[in-house]
Amino acid sequence: MAEAARAGCVGVQVSPSEGLTQTAAARSAGTTFCINDGTYYASSNIPVQDDDTFTGLYSDGARPEGKGVGAEHIFYTASADNVTIRGLAVSGAVGGNYCEPNCGRGIGGGGNNLLIENVRAYKNANQGAGALGSGAIVRNSQFDHNGSASFSDLAGPRSSAGLKTVASIKVYNSKFTDNYWNGFWCDVECNATEVHDSVLSSNGKAGLAYEISSGPAIFEGNVISANGHLASANRHVGLLIVESSNVEAYGNTFGENVEQGALFAQGDRHPLANVSFHDNAMNGDLTKGCDLSGVSCYKNIK
Repeated sequence: MAEAARAGCVGVQVSPSEGLTQTAAARSAGTTFCINDGTYYASSNIPVQDDDTFTGLYSDGARPEGKGVGAEHIFYTASADNVTIRGLAVSGAVGGNYCEPNCGRGIGGGGNNLLIENVRAYKNANQGAGALGSGAIVRNSQFDHNGSASFSDLAGPRSSAGLKTVASIKVYNSKFTDNYWNGFWCDVECNATEVHDSVLSSNGKAGLAYEISSGPAIFEGNVISANGHLASANRHVGLLIVESSNVEAYGNTFGENVEQGALFAQGDRHPLANVSFHDNAMNGDLTKGCDLSGVSCYKNIK
């Protein structure tokens, strides 16, 4: 391991033989880790500190991978702020009733202003990424095959998702596919939330769920299709807006969602208000809740 520049990454060069967990633990905050191609097995959480950058270096189309072999988080961001994770695959975080919902995450556990870029997070027991602090940005990333029945039990705390947050986030040009429960999930006051030009498809409950939040939220230019196939889910929908306000969804393309393309629902925790759903292509999908007070649906193409 040495301080060097390689393939445009200036920092600590890391190889699989050295182990990423041990290498990250030995360095001070603000380190750039240049992670060379290969698989980095994690039996415990990879610690992340303020201002750290983890950059994967590869040329063959397969990202270097942090792969869990017992870790409850792969990259454990805890209270680390201003962290960047890019060019990596992240998989295999474990968990169950003994630790849920605060385990089983590929990336997460806290920290503000996290940047996730060109990352694939997959086959994590709970979430590809979750419990993020405010100001997260996700670009050009993929979240697939995350979640499990244990983290989706209707009788317990539900948290299973490709990505789940309770804080502000912006998502661009990313994919949320084949996740056990929700694809993208904002829950309980996310404040400013945006999802643009992304694909949310083949998720068990909803492709995109926005719940109990005051916004502002923008969902624009997305493909939201074929969601809601999990029989045990309590809803089967593409776009789910529940007890939220100041939401605008436009320019999205729907199709083949099991029950509704878009569903708007009231409750007693937060008012459903100033929700605008317009100029979307439904491709035969239904909408439900457009007649509710606080919801406006117009110019949508059937």
